[in-house]
Parts: sequence; structure tokens; C-alpha cells
Amino acid sequence: MPTIKPLSDFTRNQTALIDELAKTREPVYLTRNGSACLVVMDAAAFDDAMRFRDELFEREMRAKAGIERGMREVASGACMDAEDADRAIRAARGWL
Repeated sequence: MPTIKPLSDFTRNQTALIDELAKTREPVYLTRNGSACLVVMDAAAFDDAMRFRDELFEREMRAKAGIERGMREVASGACMDAEDADRAIRAARGWL
């Protein structure tokens, strides 16, 4: 469950909230007139979250590129069925 606090609490108690953010490393939703208006987060926790997001994006792009490469190979006929691939691998390794 996210932490939700009025913006006025942040205005009055910035130091305490900053300490809480550093301790929990979780975002705090600040509200104005009962509606969320800001999300604040410890800078180190934010940097970690962005680094994780970027690494995940890179992995997804590598997977996408591999899928696209495979689709191009299938479309061009540069592939073999599983039985032929199994025979080729076994022959290359001397397992036949």
C-alpha cells in the first residue's frame, strides 16, 4: 500500500519526511485537496529504479532483436526443422 500524505505535512515537516524516504526507499504520494499532486522519492532509490528500468528495457530489446532475426531466417528459408538440427548437433559432437 503506498504511503499517502498531505502536501501540507511535507511543507511543515520536510526533514522528517526526507528521513523517512531515505529509510524506506519507497515513494510517498503527496495530496492537495485530497487528490494526488506529487510523488516524492529518495534520490538513490529513484536512481536504482531507473537503472533497473533501463536494464530491463535493454534485455527486452535484445530479446525482440533475436525474435526478429529468427523471423527473418524463417522467412528466407535459412532454418531447419528440429529433427535435422538434432541430427546435425549429434553428428558434430560425435554422439551418433
